[in-house]
Amino acid sequence: MPDLNEFMTTQEAALKLGFHVRSIPKMLRDKILDGERFGRDWLVSRKSVQEYLEKTKGMSKRDPRRKVKK
Repeated sequence: MPDLNEFMTTQEAALKLGFHVRSIPKMLRDKILDGERFGRDWLVSRKSVQEYLEKTKGMSKRDPRRKVKK
């Protein structure tokens, strides 16, 4: 079992990244973020959230490079 201090919930990740909570599992499935799945629930790697924030720093929330593709 991974160290839970290295992970956050999808709700926490959504708040930190500024996305709807339903977008986070899609980002995990599409390998935009790293995480672990436990049954139906996901835990998101804190490191991958931080890397995503650094990569998209300075981008507008409307920038298409930042958004999750449907």
